[in-house]
Amino acid sequence: MSAPDPQWANAWSSTVSRTEPRLTHTHATVVSRNVRVSKLDAELLDGELTQMLREPVSNALSLVRPGLAETYRLEIDTVIRAVLFWLSVGSHRRATYAQGLQNLQYARTSGFARRVHLFGILSIGGPYAWARMVGSMSLAGWADAPHTSIRALVWRLVQRIERITKVAALLNFAAFLALGQYPSIVERILGLRLVHARPQILHSVSFEFLNRQLVWHAFTEFVMFAMPLVNPMKARAWIVRNVRSVLRLPISVDQSVKELPEDVCAVCFVEARKDDTHVVNPYVTGCGHIYCYVCISMRMMAEADECSCLRCGAKVDKIRQHLQL
Repeated sequence: MSAPDPQWANAWSSTVSRTEPRLTHTHATVVSRNVRVSKLDAELLDGELTQMLREPVSNALSLVRPGLAETYRLEIDTVIRAVLFWLSVGSHRRATYAQGLQNLQYARTSGFARRVHLFGILSIGGPYAWARMVGSMSLAGWADAPHTSIRALVWRLVQRIERITKVAALLNFAAFLALGQYPSIVERILGLRLVHARPQILHSVSFEFLNRQLVWHAFTEFVMFAMPLVNPMKARAWIVRNVRSVLRLPISVDQSVKELPEDVCAVCFVEARKDDTHVVNPYVTGCGHIYCYVCISMRMMAEADECSCLRCGAKVDKIRQHLQL
């Protein structure tokens, strides 16, 4: 086999030297869509974890004094987030609990420990201090101060800083969607970059949980729609009657009800368990047993054509007034 032409070899070497830096740069700055989804999922999971831990703390504080949890809700959230951050990222794990579930961690660079501490202070303590400052200024009436006063100037400056911060957050999020590097402004400023903790594990977006939630939501919606259309007493009586007919079981009647005196309403006895509930406005069924008109009519309305006599188990389809001689 003859040696390659020197001109071809030089041209190939020159092409590789020019294209390799571009390929390397593109690979380093553009992140796959799965990684972006994982970063957003990790942020949402961290928020859900904070909300889940807030509930028992709020319940405990409500036992001390009603309304205490609502008064110090911002402090409770800040403390929970600080504790979770210290137990995860601050304890040399390089990832929050949610980021660990998504196979993510912060890339270790020079001065990593100092950057992580600054990130915790700015991302947790910063919003708390800003919210308390703005709340105190609003309660003190700085927004209604004279237009030329120092308070009014400071209040307008604070409002302008808030608008600039929101615009910067929007631009950063757009850049994150394009490149997938830094989900927040603080991470971009400090250069904290999330990477795969185990690059050999391919992370695929699973919609199993979402599908399960959608199916469960649709099922509950159907049940909520169908429940008012179903008569539970009639359904129970229909099931009992058909099961007995299929299995050829004898009709079971409560012995205490069967032995009641004729002038005692069986429905009143079953509901109140008193044997002195005498029949009021007596009506007699087709099987010859006497009930209060209100009791037997309400039972027939509830169970419809599945109504049965409590004394003998016979089907009750019509009643008539009992004439006492």
